[in-house]
Amino acid sequence: MKEIYVLVALTLIYSFNYFDRLLMSLLMPLMKNDIKLTDTQFGLLSGVFFVVIYATAGIPISRLADRGNRKTILSIGFLFWSIVTALTGFVHSFWQLAVTRFLMGVGEATGTPVSSSLIPDLFDVKKRPLAFSVMISGTSISSLLLTPLAGHIAQVYGWRQVYWLSGVTGFLLALVILLTVREPIRGRFEAPVDTNNKRKTFAESTSFLLKSRSYIYICISASLFIISFYGYIVWGTTFLVRVHHLDVAYIAKVFGPIGGICGLAGGLLSGPIMSQLTRRDERWAIWLPCLCISVYGVSQYVYIAASSLYVIFATSAVSIFSVTMLVPLISVLLTRIIPVEIRTFGMATYFLINSLLGDMIGPLAVGYLNDRFSSAFGSEAIRYSLAITALLSLFSVPVFLLAGRYLGKDIEASTRWSRSESVPA
Repeated sequence: MKEIYVLVALTLIYSFNYFDRLLMSLLMPLMKNDIKLTDTQFGLLSGVFFVVIYATAGIPISRLADRGNRKTILSIGFLFWSIVTALTGFVHSFWQLAVTRFLMGVGEATGTPVSSSLIPDLFDVKKRPLAFSVMISGTSISSLLLTPLAGHIAQVYGWRQVYWLSGVTGFLLALVILLTVREPIRGRFEAPVDTNNKRKTFAESTSFLLKSRSYIYICISASLFIISFYGYIVWGTTFLVRVHHLDVAYIAKVFGPIGGICGLAGGLLSGPIMSQLTRRDERWAIWLPCLCISVYGVSQYVYIAASSLYVIFATSAVSIFSVTMLVPLISVLLTRIIPVEIRTFGMATYFLINSLLGDMIGPLAVGYLNDRFSSAFGSEAIRYSLAITALLSLFSVPVFLLAGRYLGKDIEASTRWSRSESVPA
């Protein structure tokens, strides 16, 4: 039962990690008038100012987590970003908001890499796909419960109250997790490994990852995909307000549950579907993620071009379903090709590459294109901006397929390295 309790805690942390980070995207139409932001400034705040520190801080934090108590590091990070979330409700200028986004990135850098390192030590190989799926379902909890509530509060009471309430709630939850969750045994389900982490230097760890071609291709493919996805997530509310003239409360009330239900279905079905397919053919470990990306890319173009709200509802549902199915599939793949001694570091490096190439470029690119296209297309400019970034998700499919060529060899290399054997170049 203790494993289930920890998994529930990790899922709640993942939920607030996702919600607090993207809260500004939901509230942007209200914040923009209050703080006087241009689209380019909003792109900088949602992307660059958050992502640069979020990505880079993850590396030293992961090195610390690979040696120390991961539960404590994760809980302290949750406490810190919850405090910063509450402080965001007091900002009155672009630069004040930039500081809070910067500090939030420091705290949230502890979230996903450390959580992804804990799960393999809680559940064996057969249960891990489902465990990762459950943790990823935290985004569905955010969409299903937190987003509609936030939209209602923002519309009735103001956007600042949403930040205050979210920060205080997260702070109290982080305290409970810090005091009640125990650190699992590292490498519990792995073959005997060299547990002297100090022998694995930063240079050795980085060198191993660079030699893993499947790891490199997965990182590049995921980054291309995230440029498209993060642009859609950050600018989704603004798109619906400008193009379809919906208000924030309605968007949160309708699209929140759509994302929550479809995200929960995609996340929970991901593991069982993968298990069934890979029993027939191991290549489905690569094919299924590629299928998810392709479905997402096509649905995005229908979503962007649609004039009917019913079509937008349907394509939004398909997009979220395919993304939440994809995320745990990639996480499981990465845990197979990253040695246990550097698993947190490997996951943090993956998120670093994703963030610098994906999270940072996506929102900023859409914001910049909006400002450039606005004179020609007016409020419709965002439709063309999203269409350009969406194209990159389709480009990511052939790159992901390249990872499959080296997957088996890289899994063997990971096992040998954990046993302190040399890895051939």
